[in-house]
Amino acid sequence: MNVRLTQRDHGILAKCAVCRWLTTTQLQRLYFRNASLNAVQKRLRILTDAGYLRSHRENQMAEAVYAVGAKGKPVLEERGSEAVITDVPKQLEHLMGINGIRVALETSGLPIMYFFAHWELGSLGWAFPVIPDAVLALATQQRQHFLVEYDRGTEPLKIILEKLRAYNEGVPGFAADGVLLIMEENRRFDRLGRELRREGIALPCLAASRSDVDQAPADAIFLELAEGKRRPLFAA
Repeated sequence: MNVRLTQRDHGILAKCAVCRWLTTTQLQRLYFRNASLNAVQKRLRILTDAGYLRSHRENQMAEAVYAVGAKGKPVLEERGSEAVITDVPKQLEHLMGINGIRVALETSGLPIMYFFAHWELGSLGWAFPVIPDAVLALATQQRQHFLVEYDRGTEPLKIILEKLRAYNEGVPGFAADGVLLIMEENRRFDRLGRELRREGIALPCLAASRSDVDQAPADAIFLELAEGKRRPLFAA
């Protein structure tokens, strides 16, 4: 099947290479802001049928996800981009959550300098034994750098606390201004705040629900857990 790739198609391929797998909704938010869902699905189907993308659905009720296909890999490499053909991860929902946060932030209007997910950090020289779900930088006057943790509520709270303790000791080569905790539910906020105060963790830990960040990250109000105060992520 012969398909003439548009500039938008090249963008889709490049983003899938970085993110590994993206949902239809995430790709719509990035590249089809004024298009109907049907139009998005039609174009993605064309790219998939032509071999530029691969698609996967966990079940009939799940949303389709897309990754770089066999024909997409050489297209990206011709443009100087690395493309790795990856299998569907076992923790697909966790990966989708991280990419959902990435997409929400990158389309929010916030001054994002960079957002790197955990699978990108190795190639960037990350040597600290504790690996965050992502790292983020905002181009504010002082430039703010955050470690990002995404909590689906499936792991014991002690796992999060162990990572926060390690971050509080300092991450060589990464001067963190704080940790962003994006949680599917806010029921853990109070308990986590008490633990941070009890242990004297000084590194600011800002928490927000996934839905608030997804809907309007520029306006989302984060709870600084140890202080019990609310603040926006970015203030001009």
